[in-house]
Amino acid sequence: MDVSYNTVEELLSDERFLAWYFRTDPQAVEQWNSRIANDPVQKKLVEEAVQLLQAITVKEPSVNEQRMQWAEQRILKATGMAGEDEAAGRVVSMRRRRIKWWAAAAIIFLTSMVIWQYSRTPGKLSIQTAYGETRQQVLPDGSEVMLNANTTLDYTKWTPGKDREVWVNGEAFFHVKKTAQKDRFIVHTGHFDVVVTGTRFNVINRNNKSNVLLKEGSVIVQHNEHKVTMQPGDYVEFNNSGIQKKLINNAPVLAWTEHKLIFENTPMKEVASLVTELYGIKVTLADEAVAASSISGIMPNDNLDVFLQSLETLPEYDVVKSEKEILIRKK
Repeated sequence: MDVSYNTVEELLSDERFLAWYFRTDPQAVEQWNSRIANDPVQKKLVEEAVQLLQAITVKEPSVNEQRMQWAEQRILKATGMAGEDEAAGRVVSMRRRRIKWWAAAAIIFLTSMVIWQYSRTPGKLSIQTAYGETRQQVLPDGSEVMLNANTTLDYTKWTPGKDREVWVNGEAFFHVKKTAQKDRFIVHTGHFDVVVTGTRFNVINRNNKSNVLLKEGSVIVQHNEHKVTMQPGDYVEFNNSGIQKKLINNAPVLAWTEHKLIFENTPMKEVASLVTELYGIKVTLADEAVAASSISGIMPNDNLDVFLQSLETLPEYDVVKSEKEILIRKK
């Protein structure tokens, strides 16, 4: 229950959340009730998901068996249960009876999500990446964006002569094209706005962390009445004092765009947090000795297993991976 969800779609793909909603697993009900009571951000997301599910009237006769089997197989595959029939025997059969309720809901959810999104915010468009996925996308104005894993980019239809606005939740690298009208391109994060006309830059807005690194051109970062003009190589982050420039090594920040990670005496706590952000899996550090250690090196970031193998080649660490968790301990 340590994974935080950023979208309703992610929440509705979680088996234990659906078990809470349909009251099919007492333990899941107890866990989610506790989480809702103690996490206001997740509570708001749960309320949106519940509104959607309440709007869906699930009547099993209206969902034909072929579509039910199709949805069930997709969900089983996504939750790692596909292919276990022979090993589990009757246990899987019993489990599938419970699953059919939310398999039917998933069918209607998949077919109605686009309509629902537009009804919430007319004209709103979204690009999303899953855990462990990066994606390059050309935007309607010809600008290019590369999204890191677990990232959402929202925008509305743009009109020539007006600002081009996007909202980032996660991490993205932009190459913004100038328009004939020199329309501003504005990136909104949770703490500041990045205002540009044509440039290349990296922006992060994740887990209460917001920063921007300018690679080419110039941008203005705005927070309330405070503005910072950036030149190539500048790095600006948001902290308790507002927005501030800092001197950093740019290479580790941009390494993900080349499908790698660069660590420079990076605390293992930060490494564990990064793995959870990018791959959606819980990382446990065995003890304080591991948590207090740090690593340096270049590792791949486009495959979790390869990354963990690279980590394990270091002389200090032993990595144990299970379906739901990664344990890092001293050798």
